[in-house]
Amino acid sequence: MRVYNYDPITKEYVGYSEADHDPIENPDRDEEGVFLIPANATPIKPPDAKANNIRVFVNGAWGYVHVDAPQDPPSSEPLPPTAAQVDAERNRRIDQGFFFQGVQYQSDNDARENIAGAAQAAFGAMVLGGAGAGNLRWSDPDKDFQWIATDNQRISMDAPTMYAFGLAAMSHKSSHIFAANDLKKMNPIPEDYASNPAYWPSV
Repeated sequence: MRVYNYDPITKEYVGYSEADHDPIENPDRDEEGVFLIPANATPIKPPDAKANNIRVFVNGAWGYVHVDAPQDPPSSEPLPPTAAQVDAERNRRIDQGFFFQGVQYQSDNDARENIAGAAQAAFGAMVLGGAGAGNLRWSDPDKDFQWIATDNQRISMDAPTMYAFGLAAMSHKSSHIFAANDLKKMNPIPEDYASNPAYWPSV
């Protein structure tokens, strides 16, 4: 007989195993006879797995709880994703990097702060110093201004390019914020909010 195992503390489904025949009550090993059901197991089959949900066995029945709220009472039906889960996916996508002029750059919080500061300096160099296209020494007269890409190559940028780079970084973040906002307005939030690229801007 197949039985379905669950964690003794969290009650989360962890897999299945085969129960042994009861040697006293079922010596003939009858498949319709008595079996030894181990602790933290049940012959009741769990429901289908659903995204963003954990299957738990509580009070003799299977149910669903949110992955980010496993302490909540279980529901008999799968629970839709939460706004907090959408926000977490938004932040992950913002931090995973973006492409500018065919090159991928980092975009975690520190990178975005550095890009914003350099873009502001580039704007000042253009407005106050007349730094134009092709002038790679707008920041330092002794060396070209460069930015390190995700693959560790150094990309030279003049002031207009650096300023456009900053705008691209800002657009990368803001487009994901608005995409997440659109998702959170849906009722319910789609189960495939994290995996379906149609809900998110390309990088």
